[in-house]
Amino acid sequence: MNVNSKAWLAYVGVAFFWGTTFLAIRIGVQSFPPFIMAGMRHAIGGLIICSYFLLKGYSLPSWSQFKVYLINGILMLVIGNGLVTWAEMHISSGLAALICALTPLSIISVNAIFGVTKEPLKALSWIGIGACLVAQFIIFRDNVSELANPDYVLGIVFILIAILGWGLGSIYSKNKNTGINPFYGAGLQMISAGVILLIFGSLMGEWRGFSPTQEGINALIYLVIFGSLLGYGSYMYVLKALPATTVSTYAYINTIVAVVLGWIWLNEKLNLSIAIAVLLTIAGVWLVNRSFTNKTN
Repeated sequence: MNVNSKAWLAYVGVAFFWGTTFLAIRIGVQSFPPFIMAGMRHAIGGLIICSYFLLKGYSLPSWSQFKVYLINGILMLVIGNGLVTWAEMHISSGLAALICALTPLSIISVNAIFGVTKEPLKALSWIGIGACLVAQFIIFRDNVSELANPDYVLGIVFILIAILGWGLGSIYSKNKNTGINPFYGAGLQMISAGVILLIFGSLMGEWRGFSPTQEGINALIYLVIFGSLLGYGSYMYVLKALPATTVSTYAYINTIVAVVLGWIWLNEKLNLSIAIAVLLTIAGVWLVNRSFTNKTN
């Protein structure tokens, strides 16, 4: 199998399995404190990956190399994943996925500002952004009463901050070449982010009353295997192998998978309005991505 085929196989894994993690996170935070769960997920995943590479004879990274992964771990896993995990205590997995479907807009915008090429938004981009805004209006029109709940509103704000952190981290990683195997680098990011999340969760008092259920533990195991080891490791690999704008399209599939699974497994809302919002979001992000095809890297 050539490098390009491996990259696309990794892309498929990211697109599907990360869609399932929205459901796993929602199940997990019913009994796990959010930052402790996110910290355990990434710390365990990172230890497994790094142990594998160290046993194979890879050397420890230099400080300049590790600093890149530390920054990236903070942007993508502490801010990006940590905030989404907290938010899913208060909003549905489907809604979280719908908002996270805007991630490609974050990646494209950050790439346009900080990437190698800085392209202005074209008319097609503005049409796409408009479609996404209409989709978000449809989503929240059906949830107006929820906006009176401060935790619900904070959850939405946290996810918006999370996708900005994810976009910054994705382009930062794309533009930095440490010479380290991408999977090994993903492990280093996970360890650093996991430790930070565990410290933060401890400072927030999340260990008090710590008593996860078996269902919560199963969700954590799933997140370690399919979210961190396979999902995040594959994402860091494919980010190096394919254009950032192409990689960002994983969010189209993520959203559909997450909304359907939330509906089947947790009886989350899936009506005509949600279906239209999903289609509008996917179409809008596709239009923005299309306007940048072959222009960004």
